Amino acid sequence: MPTSPLEIDDLEEIESALDVTFIDRDLLVLALTHQSYINEHPDELPVSNERLEFLGDSIVGMVVADRLYIGAPDLQEGDLTVRRSQVVRRETLASASRSIGLGEWLVMGKGESAAGGNDRTSNLADSFEAVVGAVFIDRGYEQAYSFVTRWLGPYVDEALRTETRKDPKSLLQEHLQGNGSKPPRYRLVSESGLLSDVVFTMEVVIDGEVIASGTGSRKIDAERKAAAKALKILESNSDE
Repeated sequence: MPTSPLEIDDLEEIESALDVTFIDRDLLVLALTHQSYINEHPDELPVSNERLEFLGDSIVGMVVADRLYIGAPDLQEGDLTVRRSQVVRRETLASASRSIGLGEWLVMGKGESAAGGNDRTSNLADSFEAVVGAVFIDRGYEQAYSFVTRWLGPYVDEALRTETRKDPKSLLQEHLQGNGSKPPRYRLVSESGLLSDVVFTMEVVIDGEVIASGTGSRKIDAERKAAAKALKILESNSDE
């Protein structure tokens, strides 16, 4: 895992793995530069890959939405939304990033590198989005579309094949409504970890009582885990 800027040989190897040849290789360098490196070397590069990540996030969402829209003409908006979320979640993007091997070339600060940042799910997902953003700027939307399709296509196909899984929060609310209870409330318990890999703990409160808690890299993920646990508890109690 590099802790210094990428060399020409590195860039050629990365392009081969990506199957994309960049016109402006500086974009590729930027896409693989983590904020922790900028923090340790503020005079070398002005910014990290975060702006490219922002752009790539939107492009990934658009490409996946297009593939789902075309591939499932009979699905309603709600089902399409759920299936898109299954594809664009961090774990899926990180898996695609691992398939490419992006973690081997992600330039980080020494502290983040020593902490195993090259295999951190959030870093890998962000780097995938940043590369998508770089491809879009350098080669245009058609090339970016092809890139996303190549690496996320199998996950889109899986989402099209499988039955839509409702969000645990929706399932919990439906269960409570069916039993005449008020909707659940979600409350932040704690926020821990490094800035680049925050872990949220959320708890679900029903009728003033804490039923379960969950953790995740985003609040919504933690809420979903808490909701799934609470639903399991409530369904178990109703079977007794």
